[in-house]
Amino acid sequence: MVVYPICRTPARPRYLPQRYARKVLVSKGLLAPDSEPEQLDPGQERLYSFYLPPLTAGLHHIETEQSIKLSDDTEKLDSIKANQSFIVVSPRYSLPDGSVHSVYPPQGHTDNVEILPHIVLSDPQLPWTRTVVKEADPNVRNRVPWLALLIFRQEELQLQDPKFAELAKGQGNTLAVTRTLGQLGTMVAGKQCASPVVKPDGGLYAGDSPSTDANFIFIHRKLFNALFKSEDNQAVYDVSRFKWLAHTRNINTAGMANSGIDGEVGVLSVVISQRAGPLDITEPTDLVVHLVNIEHIPELAHSTGDDRVVLCSLESWSFTCLPPNSFNVYDALRHVGTTHDVFRISPDQIKKSLGDGQALPARLERRLLDGFVMTNYRTQTGERTAAWMRGPLVPTIIPHSGEARISRSGHDLQILDKETGIMDLTYCIAWQLGKSLAVANQGFAIALSRLSLTISCKASAETKKSILKAAGGFQDKMETLANLAESLRTLRGLHDPEGLRHGPDARWLPSSFVSVNMSRGDLHVKQIFSQQAAEVTDQLTQSTSEGYVYNEYNTPLSADWMVVLSWILDRMYLAGVPYHYYLLDPSFLPEETLRFFHIDRNWIDALVDGALSIGSHLPNDTEIRKCLKVAINKYLDQKPEGLHYPPKRPAYGFLLRSQLCIKFPDLIVRTYGDDVTRPDPSIIVRQENIAEGVLLVMFDRKPGGPDFKRLVLLEPPHQQCFGCGEVLRDNLLKIAYKQVYTIPLEEQPKGLDRTTPVKTIEYKRNGDDNEPAVFTWSEDDLNLSILRFPAYAKQTHDVITNYFKKEYGESQQKYVEKEPTATLVGIQLNHPMYYLEVRMDPAAFTSGDSSDEDDDGVLKSLNMVGSLEALPADNAASQVGPQVVVDYSAPVDWDAPFVDEKEGAQGAQKQPADRRSEFYLPAPHIRRLAPTVASDAPVGQGTPETIMTYTVFPLESRGDPLRLKPLGHRQDLIFSIRYSERYSDTYELKRITISCPMGDPGADRATLTKRYDGPGAAMVNDFRFNVVPSESTEIVGGVHKPIFRLIILPRPEFMLMRDLRNLSVMLSGVMVPDYSGWKDVWGKPKVKVTVKEEYRTAEPLQRILELEIDNKAKAGGGV
Repeated sequence: MVVYPICRTPARPRYLPQRYARKVLVSKGLLAPDSEPEQLDPGQERLYSFYLPPLTAGLHHIETEQSIKLSDDTEKLDSIKANQSFIVVSPRYSLPDGSVHSVYPPQGHTDNVEILPHIVLSDPQLPWTRTVVKEADPNVRNRVPWLALLIFRQEELQLQDPKFAELAKGQGNTLAVTRTLGQLGTMVAGKQCASPVVKPDGGLYAGDSPSTDANFIFIHRKLFNALFKSEDNQAVYDVSRFKWLAHTRNINTAGMANSGIDGEVGVLSVVISQRAGPLDITEPTDLVVHLVNIEHIPELAHSTGDDRVVLCSLESWSFTCLPPNSFNVYDALRHVGTTHDVFRISPDQIKKSLGDGQALPARLERRLLDGFVMTNYRTQTGERTAAWMRGPLVPTIIPHSGEARISRSGHDLQILDKETGIMDLTYCIAWQLGKSLAVANQGFAIALSRLSLTISCKASAETKKSILKAAGGFQDKMETLANLAESLRTLRGLHDPEGLRHGPDARWLPSSFVSVNMSRGDLHVKQIFSQQAAEVTDQLTQSTSEGYVYNEYNTPLSADWMVVLSWILDRMYLAGVPYHYYLLDPSFLPEETLRFFHIDRNWIDALVDGALSIGSHLPNDTEIRKCLKVAINKYLDQKPEGLHYPPKRPAYGFLLRSQLCIKFPDLIVRTYGDDVTRPDPSIIVRQENIAEGVLLVMFDRKPGGPDFKRLVLLEPPHQQCFGCGEVLRDNLLKIAYKQVYTIPLEEQPKGLDRTTPVKTIEYKRNGDDNEPAVFTWSEDDLNLSILRFPAYAKQTHDVITNYFKKEYGESQQKYVEKEPTATLVGIQLNHPMYYLEVRMDPAAFTSGDSSDEDDDGVLKSLNMVGSLEALPADNAASQVGPQVVVDYSAPVDWDAPFVDEKEGAQGAQKQPADRRSEFYLPAPHIRRLAPTVASDAPVGQGTPETIMTYTVFPLESRGDPLRLKPLGHRQDLIFSIRYSERYSDTYELKRITISCPMGDPGADRATLTKRYDGPGAAMVNDFRFNVVPSESTEIVGGVHKPIFRLIILPRPEFMLMRDLRNLSVMLSGVMVPDYSGWKDVWGKPKVKVTVKEEYRTAEPLQRILELEIDNKAKAGGGV
């Protein structure tokens, strides 16, 4: 089966903007040009009838003769002669990997009967690397290739003869059989079949090995004769007809997803089949296509017997042929053009999913139309619920917040929709994805960690120098050198007793010294560290070009920054992001649809922040992360040397899901700026086939703007299909002969004058004495459907020549070919090239636009949703505490930097005039425990005993359970939880909640801690459970008092008690309050710890533990 890449992934995701930048720098002489073949403009191609290699395959001889003569001697020395034989090796029975560029129709796809299948080969010389027919004239205009493309019905290749029963078992999907050359030779020698692959007696040709494996097809002799018989002498076989069916094309690959990866020049060879689909079918029929070796066929003895002829198949595939008047490329483009929309579920789909008379709440429907989907979500406390999420490709314009979001976990990027009560996890998921992608890339993780450590060490050293220097305790190198003369004078004066101080302790009097606080937590140290980190980062991100940061076109000062910047920029292009983050729901991108989107830069911000978070190992690493983001901004804002624009970044784009992307993997996307007559390839920043049948294209500017007015999708010239003619029926072939010129392109007519056929001829099945027979419908009861050569080539040449002579006279120079060529046949057989134009009107990105059903597939505007309107007044919500507002209705500023670090941005509160459309995002630097609902009543008394047994003790004194001492430093507490086995082991545990009083201890209440801000809790033994610390309140004497909770949850919904033994938890970093002021009249201080067990079917169980505090032990420090 043929194998070729439908979806090629470029090694550099940003190769398109980098290629454009390189072209600009080359045009200005700042970079050396690449040595490439002749450049063609977009939309141009050059055809060659053949492309001979320097040496064809086979045995060659080289002879040399060297004569030597001395200048001052008339005597000539004997000449030296030498000869050498060598063999040029070329593929013969199989093609190397990567030889096939594409095929048409693709494997498993459908197409019409008039289509002639073809194969595109990556090597432009491959069809002529072997010699089939030796040409007497070295200047001949056409050459016979050694490859031919044949198509068959399945029954034409099936081996039903009993003598081939064993071979039939080995036939694959394309009905080829794998055998060695030796086995084939044995069959030929035994008269079981005939084959040009081996000699008539079964012997092998020179250079062949009997153990060589190959794929073979067995063709009925009758069909073989019809395909290969000579037009002049039907008793011999002739392969000269195939010289019209292979040629080479030099194309401009700009705008192509696959071929464009390797550059803007592509030189490929094309082999076309002479046979069309069967005309007697009334339903789709499977056909198989084989690329065969036609060497030695002229030497094969002609026969009219009932045997089989075996040919070697180098590549094969199958497709489905449709009956006449079926779906075609034109219809596909028209359908895509008339059903385009934005990237979301369609409103009609929402209506279809509801029953009669049902309707979604307006808010839910609005969320769905904004591109959100619902997903399963488990809260921090373990409850299962639903949440909103959305990917980076959105159907509406999302304003960029401009805030530098620094998060440690991503959870503070969740947004609560107060009207629906559903959490939005969009940016939290993006943050977690960025972290996962960064961890998975070893090179980036190492470079980022090393870069962060370098910045931290240098900034810390400079911070210490700055603080000590201000205190008079440090001199740098320059100051030491400046004071060196004074130091020498002091040393020279040491022998003078008058200059020395006197007294009993004169030698040891200390200089005045001020104590300096160097701790990282000091506010002054933090401020200086931030300044120094910014300066160090700015130094490391510079290049050797003075005044320019590293921009990928100059030399970096830090190799680590080069790796980090390149990786981050690739993520801005969504490279490496799994595709299910693009397509959250299949309804967003149905089959045969074109969907436009806007790229949410807030999502990109969260992704990048998550990626940069993996280098955070030190207390001040958040400052380093901010500095790295500022460095990225500086790169994005600065124009590289020699370029007139800053680095490009994607902003808009579209996804096309269609069979067109499989039929044409190099489907051309052509964009036009302010000049609608000349393509501007710089608009496209990413173009890639991300999946089979799905094309992703990203733009750096807004469609419909003054610099992006037109978008065109069109067939690639090397993949557009070939056809017998405009119409092919069981009794009619209609051919429109095209205008073909041999004059320079700029002198040829343009527009309709160029595409109007010179003549249209209808060929009848029964024949017409006035027209030559160019097509054979059937012969000897065989449905052939083949073009006849050289009759077809000669007829095309004569029609075009006569037309130009009639129009311009006998001396015309428009078309001067003296004989037909393979390029002429290739142009004539090319099916009409259809294209879809998306016209970008100024009002394209507004809702309510519609396309004309009768517009022939050409779009007048783009139905893109604009900014969301403000929500109704009853959607207002309140939020207490610092917050960042995400206002969906604000206009988007595409000139804003990637992130904009503002003074005092963290924790600041933004107050928009209209609060009806606000969604609140907690300030990233605030770390809060998950809040829970306050209990409505005090803890009950006399509750039944729990199944588990509980005790609490500090880690450092396990022998003293239920007793704590204030130590003046943080302690690690063990909450020991064990299964007592006194109850039925069929209980199904859902959760355990441990509640402890928190706050200042008083007469009516002893507390475990004043507040908990430690690193958290962890399971000691059973990691099938999660433990979640949280804060809540309880009502004591009518007053809300704070409590601290540990919630233990199984990972599944519940766990059987018989599977449990030890659920102990360690709570780290607990600061027990100082109880030295506790009054004796209050009694012994005892902290009441409430434990509650919840089960799936049984009633909850509860008990109270009393944790005694030693108030006689004095704490060594404050809280």
